[in-house]
Amino acid sequence: MKKIILLFAAFGLSVASFAEGPTPAISDSVKTGVKTGIKIHDRRNSMMQVGVKLGVNNSSMSSYDKVDLGLKSAFGFEAGALISARFGKRTKASDPGTGAFGAQIELLYMQNSIKNDYADNIKLNYFAAPIMLKWYFLPNFNVEAGVSIAGLMSSSPDKIEANLNQPWPGYEKATIAIGDLKGFDVKPAVGLAYTLSTTGLGIGARYYFGTTELAKNFPCKVSTLEVGLTYSFNIFKF
Repeated sequence: MKKIILLFAAFGLSVASFAEGPTPAISDSVKTGVKTGIKIHDRRNSMMQVGVKLGVNNSSMSSYDKVDLGLKSAFGFEAGALISARFGKRTKASDPGTGAFGAQIELLYMQNSIKNDYADNIKLNYFAAPIMLKWYFLPNFNVEAGVSIAGLMSSSPDKIEANLNQPWPGYEKATIAIGDLKGFDVKPAVGLAYTLSTTGLGIGARYYFGTTELAKNFPCKVSTLEVGLTYSFNIFKF
């Protein structure tokens, strides 16, 4: 009799277990944090990255009231390094990134070039440090705004002899010492960028607004449109 009771008890337990269904296995997508259904099971922390940047730019210069230089825009180039961070934990809106906001600091050698009617292109060689804040409105797209602080290291040609707008008798031309230009330039900047998170490659366009005069004896401002390629990789989470 005891054997029969034990047999029925074991059978009842097995039926109850079957009714509850098998224990679901944890899928690889849940383990790796890929979005499955509605929930995201791995909300990654903020990420820090380092990388390199290479780009081209097109610069224009405001007019010089006293001298007709015949200024026109021209192409230059730039290269350097960057460090960036993307803040906050991942959400459905920011997948595959780590949040909707970020920041980026770049250290660049930047050459701006300006055409004129009297000599070779005016070339301005800067050491620039753009500091940009980013908003990722789509997982891989972001808009950015910030400021670039640049020091003018050198410029060429040494001199330009140009026509005066209002010549005095015997003084129809003026000599401008381009090679003596030195100083700092502070430029607000806005841009749009795309980053392919699986490879670390990115491309962006940015515009720098010329707000600072190059020198007291050369009161011109330089604005620049830039297109750059970047490659960056993760160094740590925080």
